[in-house]
Amino acid sequence: LFKELSVLDNVRVALHARQAPGLLESLLDRPAARTTEAAITGKARDLLERLDLGERADERADSLPYGEQKKLEIARALAAGPQVLLLDEPAAGMNPAESAWLKDAIGRLRRDLRLAILLIEHDMSVVMGLCERLIVLDHGQKICEGTPESVRADPRVVEAYLGTKRGTR
Repeated sequence: LFKELSVLDNVRVALHARQAPGLLESLLDRPAARTTEAAITGKARDLLERLDLGERADERADSLPYGEQKKLEIARALAAGPQVLLLDEPAAGMNPAESAWLKDAIGRLRRDLRLAILLIEHDMSVVMGLCERLIVLDHGQKICEGTPESVRADPRVVEAYLGTKRGTR
């Protein structure tokens, strides 16, 4: 994040990478440049609303609590217009209420924006409540693949992550 910029400007910067007006149009303050800037601001506000940050748009990014900074990072990633969104431990450092919000928000984003999401996460409540298919790794090796229900019941997963009856790993 650009911590010294506003929440809105952080998303606007990401959107500018994709659809900014040309330098000449901007310098000459042409109508097309103003129209593009208005569209960028509108799209940025829409992304912030989707992530429950609309009311914080004018605040500095560094004034946000940790969980809301994570939301802002997701908004910036969405500004790139991805078809696939890779989220690497988005719930790390979040409290249970923030993690529950994140799970619901990712589900809405996937559905509303028709995104494929690749999620790397250790918070099992997020994983099991969100994912349709799972691949489980143990020390970098795939030990299981399937639905949340089949993965939860797989003895290799239980042993790798919960330990055995005689002792834990």
